[in-house]
Order: sequence, then C-alpha cells, then structure tokens
Amino acid sequence: MNRVALLTGATSGIGREAALRLADRGWTVLFTGRDREAGREVRSAVRDAHPDGDGEFYRADFAEFDAVRELAREVRADYDRLDALVNNAGTSRSERWTTAEGIELTFAVNHLAPFLLTNLLASRLRESAPARVVTTSSALHEGGSLADLESVVRGENFDGLDAYADSKLANVLFTRELAARLDGTGVTANCVHPGWIPHTDLVRNATGFSRLFTSAAALVATVAPVGPFESVEGAAEALVYLTTSDAVADVSGAYFDRKERSSAASAADDPDLRRRLWERSAELVGLPASVPEGDVLRD
Repeated sequence: MNRVALLTGATSGIGREAALRLADRGWTVLFTGRDREAGREVRSAVRDAHPDGDGEFYRADFAEFDAVRELAREVRADYDRLDALVNNAGTSRSERWTTAEGIELTFAVNHLAPFLLTNLLASRLRESAPARVVTTSSALHEGGSLADLESVVRGENFDGLDAYADSKLANVLFTRELAARLDGTGVTANCVHPGWIPHTDLVRNATGFSRLFTSAAALVATVAPVGPFESVEGAAEALVYLTTSDAVADVSGAYFDRKERSSAASAADDPDLRRRLWERSAELVGLPASVPEGDVLRD
C-alpha cells in the first residue's frame, strides 16, 4: 500500500528535509509552500529521493483561509487516501500584521490555518485510518497564555515572541482536543517541539536579552547540536518519527520533545480552555464546532 502524507511548509528548513526523508521511505509526499520555484525544486528532489514514489507541490499561503480551503479541495480531488497530515507551516513576526479578517497573522498562520486544514481533511483521514496528525509546536508554548483569547486573536499589545508562544500553546491545546474528538476513529493526533534550530526567524525577531541569547544559541548549535539545540536534520527526523514509527502508532494527544514524550504546559490540561479555543477557532474560520463527519468544503 502506498502511503500518502501532506506536509505543510516544506520548501525549506525542517519541512524540506522531512519531505525528502518521507520520500526516501517510499511515501507519496504532498507538500506546500508559498514559493513556486522552491516548490518545483523540492518536488524534483522528492522524486529523486525515491524514483518509485511520487510527490506533488501545492502552492498555498496560510495567511489566507480561502487558500487553505482550496488546498483541501485539491488534495481531496487528487488523492483518495491520506495517511498523515503534518502541520509544519508557521511564521514569526517582529511587527503586528493582521489578515483580511482582522486576525493577528502569527495566530492565523500558526494555529487557525492548521485547525481549518485538519478539520477539512478529517473525513479523508478517517477513511484512511490508521492515520496520524502531527503538528509542529515549540517549547516556547510554555510561555504562552490564552486566558484573554480575544486579545491574542486581535494582537493587542503585540510582542513578536509572545505572539509566537501564544500560537504554539494553541497548537498543543488543539492537539489535545483533536485527539479527544477523534478517539476511537483510528486517527491519532500529537504535537512536537523539534528542538531549537539555528538561523530561524525567531532569532531575527527576538529583541533585547532574548535576541542575545538566541543568537548565541544559534552560533553554538551551528558548530554542534547539543542539549536543547538541534540540527535541521535532527529536527526533521522528529517529524518523520511521529509520522511513521510503530512505537507511537497508538499514542494520541501527546506532546513530544523531539522523539521523547514530554510534559506540556499545565494550561494544556485545562479542558475548558481547550473547548473555548476550539469553539472560537471554528467561529473564526467558519466551521461547525465539531470535527466534520463529511465534506464541509464550501464554494
């Protein structure tokens, strides 16, 4: 059986490396990015990695919910199965930007876009079970707070690192709630901190002491990944592990630090916060508050 994975944010960094490693394992790799030229290059590399496999690039800007809906339509039309959805696309901003809907961009891209895409593809994942949803989070989620959810949505009192941390906490809460809602369907949901990776947007967008620390950490990790710091290859392997390993086939609702199951922030265990985030997210992207049973794609 030819297994199919959709991997978002795969034209550079750990997404690109993960796409190549999945292809090398014989998976058909569908992947997204905003740059068509980069997409064509990765598509060629994916097909070269496993000549008997296949791969396809879909251009999608996750700041646009209509683009996410179109991506789901295209994937469902092109493939009759989906064994894994890897929500890896993300952004970090030093200045406040909002989407056409007035939603702070970091929250929209890092949380609402994968929330929407996962819901739109939920029925295809069920049909393909056993299947997996893997979402890239970050250890920075421990510094996030969604107590004032509307402030986060609008980006009030914006700080780039705080907004990123809030969005990564949302990833963990989403994963826990999704796992509960998919319980018994054969579809698992987990999230992962892939390690601190050198030369990411976080270094550029940090300020003050945080910038000094992350810049120094990136320099150290460039020489030799140690402790919490990781290479692109090692971070990608964490994504591939959660997507393919039999060792985690029955694990759902968990947070991983690379390949090790780890404790998430205490907020992740708050069922009321998980429910409120889910319901508000559904409102913001125009979906019903439950995981769709059927096809809810709209024209």
